[in-house]
Amino acid sequence: MAALRCLIDSMLFDAIAAEPELLTLVDRLTSARWLQLLAAPVSVEQIAATPDEWHRRALQRVRVLVVPPPDEDDPEVAELLVALRRMAGIDDAVIAAAAAAQSVPLVTEDRRLRDAVGELLPSMTVWRWAEDLRPRIVALGAEHPRAPYRRRKVAP
Repeated sequence: MAALRCLIDSMLFDAIAAEPELLTLVDRLTSARWLQLLAAPVSVEQIAATPDEWHRRALQRVRVLVVPPPDEDDPEVAELLVALRRMAGIDDAVIAAAAAAQSVPLVTEDRRLRDAVGELLPSMTVWRWAEDLRPRIVALGAEHPRAPYRRRKVAP
């Protein structure tokens, strides 16, 4: 079975970090390669710019794979970015283009971004946190439970 893959925007870091048990589950599933949470470089930069150190450290505990930024030298990508920037803003455009380049669902709570993707990239899957990704992570955790702890025998 292939890993569950999706690209999350920076708002999702907060949602995951807010639930310590879920954060532990995400860490276990990503370590076992059952889950791949992808992030655009701009999302990681936004997390790094979080002014409160404690909050920033909590957000940085969400394990993600950072994907390359969209290739703005490609005329099709450049055209898409211009249109997305007009509708969703500069950073969100890059996030959506990164999800498109990776051919994975985009997970966002940003309605403007969802609307822009729906109009400009109608074939792209867009998920929300509570309705789509969170239940999938929980179900994945149930499918792949933690191995039972086995006590190692110590030689006398």
